[in-house]
Amino acid sequence: MRATELARRLAERAEDVVRVLLPAGRREGHEWRVGSTAGEPGQSLGVRLSGEKNGTWADFSTGESGDLIGLVQAVNRCGLHDACTWANDFLGIRDDRPRVLGPPKGYAVPSRDGINGLSAPHRDWLVSVRGINPGTIEVYGVTSKGAAIVFPYMAPDGEWVGAKFRKPDKTMWQAKDCRPWPFGMPAVPPGTRRVAITEGELDAMALHSFGIPAISVPMGGGDKRKQVWVDQAFEWFEPFDRIDLVLDADNEGEKAARELAKRLGLARCFVVVLPHKDANACLLAGMTAEQVLACIDAGGTLDPEGLHAVGEFSREVIAEADRIDDGIRLPWLKTHNLLLLRPGETSIWAGINGHGKTVVVNHIIAHAAIVQGVRCCVASLEYRIALWAFRMMGPLAGTITPTKQFMAHIMERLEGLLWVIEPGITAKAERILELFAYARARYGVELFVIDNLTKCGFADDDYPGQKAFVEKLSDFARATGVHVAVVAHMRKGDNEDHPAGKFAVKGSGGITDMADTVVEVWRNKPRERVLAQCESDSSPVPPEVAVQFTTLLSVLKQRANGIERQFALWFDRTSGQFMESRGQHARPLVDFSTTDREEVSS
Repeated sequence: MRATELARRLAERAEDVVRVLLPAGRREGHEWRVGSTAGEPGQSLGVRLSGEKNGTWADFSTGESGDLIGLVQAVNRCGLHDACTWANDFLGIRDDRPRVLGPPKGYAVPSRDGINGLSAPHRDWLVSVRGINPGTIEVYGVTSKGAAIVFPYMAPDGEWVGAKFRKPDKTMWQAKDCRPWPFGMPAVPPGTRRVAITEGELDAMALHSFGIPAISVPMGGGDKRKQVWVDQAFEWFEPFDRIDLVLDADNEGEKAARELAKRLGLARCFVVVLPHKDANACLLAGMTAEQVLACIDAGGTLDPEGLHAVGEFSREVIAEADRIDDGIRLPWLKTHNLLLLRPGETSIWAGINGHGKTVVVNHIIAHAAIVQGVRCCVASLEYRIALWAFRMMGPLAGTITPTKQFMAHIMERLEGLLWVIEPGITAKAERILELFAYARARYGVELFVIDNLTKCGFADDDYPGQKAFVEKLSDFARATGVHVAVVAHMRKGDNEDHPAGKFAVKGSGGITDMADTVVEVWRNKPRERVLAQCESDSSPVPPEVAVQFTTLLSVLKQRANGIERQFALWFDRTSGQFMESRGQHARPLVDFSTTDREEVSS
């Protein structure tokens, strides 16, 4: 949560806050009076406890002032992030955000062998050729190793996380297998609530030379995989009120700006246009700090305006003629290009209780994560996390009885691919939306699943609430380019001998109206009854029954292409997978070789 929002919440309890922070003070009218931020009795420092300026403070002897987060910093002598942690604890804000399945990935720590400070030729090149302020060089910890300048990628506490090496001739390389991490965190003052992001180390240092706190992305411009470092550093950005994106004015820079704005927050990310190629070019061109800051202040957001002239979309309209329908593919070849989980869409997966809709969706999640590398987040609201994850082992391993070694290996493979939401969260519908937005922003999740709609805190007859929730999910999917799949129950008819159809989905009819795709999962109960009778009578199974499918997927609605078809599947009880043809055998989605077994054992 941003520092300003936390300060607003603290202001609602201003007197409680100052009684904890400054217990030696006393209330005088609408203010809390104390000697200074050291906490001694006195009159110099006043904190407003009510009115329009509630939660603001000023020390008239020193000239310091600010909001309650600033007061926490001043009293506790701490930085912005520690002050926000204090505020969260004080306000009782619980961290129930999605948790990643599997152990954390191990990263290498860059070797510092042969690094003995910045050499004189390298210092001269940085100062004389690139115009970097000598003080800036020290703050960013730039050093040398042989013929290469070393740009250390450090955590806020100064610990080395990664390193990039550069020769003055622009030959560059990075330390291998290190954590994706931005450059320059320790150079950002602990109290600032605004930071700039650049596309290179020298650009970050150039802005710092102008007096502007700045960091750099580690892998240049581009979207998605080029900006995976956001996963690792997301929490560090949370308190900032404004993030200035000072990236290169090219296609890759534009892609990076859009990706970072989506991940870090459209409302607080401002795209900056400089009069020269980049920040270092501005420094070398002789621009003043005031001129550069004016450019940055003039940055604009990427917020959608909502109303456009249709001519703005000429290129996109023409491109539609060549667009290939794409999305997350289901595990069965027969469905490819016919039924897709498309970005920006919402799908409903409905079925009568006990017909296997959850098992089908779990197979889809497993295939999407492991085979296609799709980042998934699941709100499985009926089962505790460990039990749900255990049930995922079957389709992932190709057997419902994998060894413990195999399960440990699967959990390692799921790291960075699958997140889960605790089933016991309160204010479920509203909180699920908040957690989905967080998972999209921090982890770049592409597929979200809710299992199931009846567990989202609505009464059975709260049709307006159910419809509004699905509408918000659809808005979220469109705004972020993700897919949201919702599992829903269907009303039982006179019997279960045939699919129930779209109008049998439980709840408001608006649920299926809002969704882009509706799929019914039907279990072939008539076939099962015949098989059970034949087993009981020790009689042969009729050939026409033996070849029948066990599960039928009926596409009841598909807005994107209008295709409404049925797909027959055969459930394999030994794996929890669904086969697309009779006689097909289950296969593990996660490979487990002899080498893997040895690594897990060690």
